[in-house]
Amino acid sequence: MIGCGCKICKADLGEFTNELILSGESPKSVLAELEKEGLTVSKKLLKKHLAAFEIDYPHENSNSDQICEPVTIELNDIDFSQYDFDINQVESIIAYLQKLNLKVYLNQLQITLQAQQNVIDGKAPGVPSEVFKNLAIACEILEKSTGMRVMVNQQQAIKTVEAMGLTIQNQALLPPKNVQANSDTETN
Repeated sequence: MIGCGCKICKADLGEFTNELILSGESPKSVLAELEKEGLTVSKKLLKKHLAAFEIDYPHENSNSDQICEPVTIELNDIDFSQYDFDINQVESIIAYLQKLNLKVYLNQLQITLQAQQNVIDGKAPGVPSEVFKNLAIACEILEKSTGMRVMVNQQQAIKTVEAMGLTIQNQALLPPKNVQANSDTETN
């Protein structure tokens, strides 16, 4: 009996196990191979066995074949003509970024709704928490780029003041020209 004294080594499969892991096999496939050899062990035991031989336990969700290279962009070489804004007009850039952030939010909303539908249809046990986190982040980015929360709160305050029979004399507080104010029949 050579090895660390664990169940894997006692079955004389320690070296075999180490070779599989070092050759890039996933822990899941190693456990399946051990089972084919007639030995059923837990992931926890496999981790302990590998640690005894100072072999790192590979992460299950990583793919050793997939290497991500950093993306480098020379900012002076960006071709702005491909974007739908005039780089000399700040309002144009802001409007473009707001549209882009809205698109990101709407895409993430679709992902969230699909995840919820999968739960309703019984295809998934629950909505992954990352989906809701990503939606919250997308919403926060959209809100920061548009000031939507401030605008909504301001509009609600204006409606409340007007419902009390008062008028707002400061024109800066009124909705921008591109925002349609509700008529009296819509607020009642």
